[in-house]
Amino acid sequence: MFDITTHFYSIMILLSLIVNIIIAMLISKKYSVSKKEMICLLLYENVGIIGGAKLFTFIQKYEELDGQFDFISLGLTAYGGIIGALLFLLLFSFQFKKSFKEILYIFMPSIPLMYGISKIGCYFASCCAGIEINTYIFPVQIIEAIVFILIFIYMLAKHDKNQFDLKTLGISAVLCGSSKFMLDYFRYSHIGIVLSFNQIISIIVIIIGVIVIIFKKLLLQNTIH
Repeated sequence: MFDITTHFYSIMILLSLIVNIIIAMLISKKYSVSKKEMICLLLYENVGIIGGAKLFTFIQKYEELDGQFDFISLGLTAYGGIIGALLFLLLFSFQFKKSFKEILYIFMPSIPLMYGISKIGCYFASCCAGIEINTYIFPVQIIEAIVFILIFIYMLAKHDKNQFDLKTLGISAVLCGSSKFMLDYFRYSHIGIVLSFNQIISIIVIIIGVIVIIFKKLLLQNTIH
């Protein structure tokens, strides 16, 4: 039987990966990265996204899965995908002596959009469902999609004005981390949990974002002096 919700979810995940490729290719034109290098970077990134997302799902659901790692049937975890992507992009940077900062500037803007698109898929597949409020299921996936697409628009606008820098990267990390931290309370899976695995990582993301903002400010002050 054709499961339209599952197939729609898969379509949205695929769409998010395609959109990521298109945006990264467009942004890369502003930087000293060739088309061949971009193809390799996209390959590294997507391997990291899928591998990381699967691995984190396995870690989160280890007991539920009885320690059985089934790559095909395992779901995808957002933070796992992001961490996996960053690690593989860092590997590329070291391997081919390319600026990791430039690589981040190219690939980070599309991350919130990818997440936002995937949440639309989650909504129709009824996964990551929201809590029940007076018999009404809170549409947390749609709220997440809207919030993260807005963060993407902010990052893209900074790129368009040639104002994308470490401060923008730091602010974006704080926005993403704090948004995910707060919205996690509205997930059904959060009931009975004080602090979820996602929220712990969100706190780390926020801290990293703040450190990057401070670092950029210190760099600016040193430049002025």
